[in-house]
Amino acid sequence: MKTDYIMQKKTNKGLKRDHNEDSVIIMNHPNHDGIKLLAIADGMGGRKDGEIASKYIVDSLCEWFVHTEVELLNQTEQISKTLSELISKWNAELIQMYGENRLGTTLTMALVNFTKTIILNIGDSRCYVYKDKNLIQVTEDDSEVWMYYKYGKVDKEDLRYFSTSNIINACIGLSYELCLPTILVQDNEDYDLLLLVTDGITDLLTDEKIKFLIHNNRKEQILDALIQEAIYVDQELFVPSKLKDQYFERFFVPEHGKDDATAAIFIKN
Repeated sequence: MKTDYIMQKKTNKGLKRDHNEDSVIIMNHPNHDGIKLLAIADGMGGRKDGEIASKYIVDSLCEWFVHTEVELLNQTEQISKTLSELISKWNAELIQMYGENRLGTTLTMALVNFTKTIILNIGDSRCYVYKDKNLIQVTEDDSEVWMYYKYGKVDKEDLRYFSTSNIINACIGLSYELCLPTILVQDNEDYDLLLLVTDGITDLLTDEKIKFLIHNNRKEQILDALIQEAIYVDQELFVPSKLKDQYFERFFVPEHGKDDATAAIFIKN
């Protein structure tokens, strides 16, 4: 049966790792396909600990979603509050099971109801919206280097070169203090395409490259193109000389295929 939307997910462990620490889910509500959930979680903690944390959060989110009534999921303000409470609860459960400072995960999720999209973010994965050939990052990175960009000191696309770019200020599972999710609400009419990506993609691909791949691929092939480009293609990145001149820090060039790359997409036909 032909649908009026496309919803896909894709993940790749890259070229260096022996396992994937990312988790991803896309699904319709079992009682109404007008209610949708997309979520990506980028596990951290080394070995397979990151995979444990990301899978636990995504599985918990899925379980909650399918057992929540459609009517309640359309109460945007109440659901936003509930999600914040659930993140705190799941954070505490992970700490109780594995201890503090053992494992953690980012989470970027979008719950699409009849009129609104509730976006929750914690960590440095990202949510983008795309409409009229414009791509907008609607979340902010919970990272050490994001402040450089936020206060106008560094171009956003140059953040990838800082050696501290992988240090995040908020996540789930690591500590009680760092569990600080941000929730925002987007009108469904404000976008034609919704994209969630982990830093395994955005460390390699600029916003302009992501926009180019969205615009120049068939809808069904966008995720394949993003993953292919991030994992297998040398982006020929280099550290801008202005960074070296302005900051006495260590810089590096992100290496394609070094990290897991995961994405989820919702496109209106």
